[in-house]
Amino acid sequence: MEKSSNRDYIIPIKGLSIGKHKYGFSIDTAFFKDFENSQIQNAALVVELVLEREATWMKVDSEIKGEVGVECDRCLDELELPIDTKASLMVKFDKSEGETDDDEFITLDPTESELDLKQFFYDYICLTLPLQKVHKQGDCNPDMIARLRSVGGEKIIGEPDSPFDKLKDLLN
Repeated sequence: MEKSSNRDYIIPIKGLSIGKHKYGFSIDTAFFKDFENSQIQNAALVVELVLEREATWMKVDSEIKGEVGVECDRCLDELELPIDTKASLMVKFDKSEGETDDDEFITLDPTESELDLKQFFYDYICLTLPLQKVHKQGDCNPDMIARLRSVGGEKIIGEPDSPFDKLKDLLN
C-alpha cells in the first residue's frame, strides 16, 4: 500500500494573498499509517477547507466527511464509523520568542512559508470517534460472542444492563 506524502497536507502560505482560499484534501488509509498506534485501520474521507488569510492571522475552517474503519471493542471485527465534523483553527503570526500557543490560536513566525495540517486533521478525526466503538446490538461476530459467553458467563461486556438483574439476586 502506498504511503501518503507528508507534502499532501501542507498549504504554502508565503505570498498567499489576503482573502478566502478554498482547498480540498482526500484522506485514506495510508494517511493513518504515519501515526503510531492509530486506532483507525482504514479510511475514506474528504476534507473541504476554507482558509481566510489576513495580514497578522489566518482562520482555517474545515469540514471532514466520510467513513473510517476501526476495531469493534466487543468482537474485534472491523466496524465502519461515519465521520461528519467541522473543525476550526486560528493561526496568528508573531515573532515573539517562546511558546505562546493557547487553546484558541497556534502561533507561527511571520517568516514561515508553509502551514502543515496533517496533525490537525488527525487530531480532529480521532476526536470524533466515540469512546466505546461497538457494533449495533446483534451485529457483532457471533463466534466471538459465543466464545466470550463461554469464558465469562452469560453477561458480556458492552451489553446493556437490565435494571432487574439485581432483583434476581434477592430471590436466592
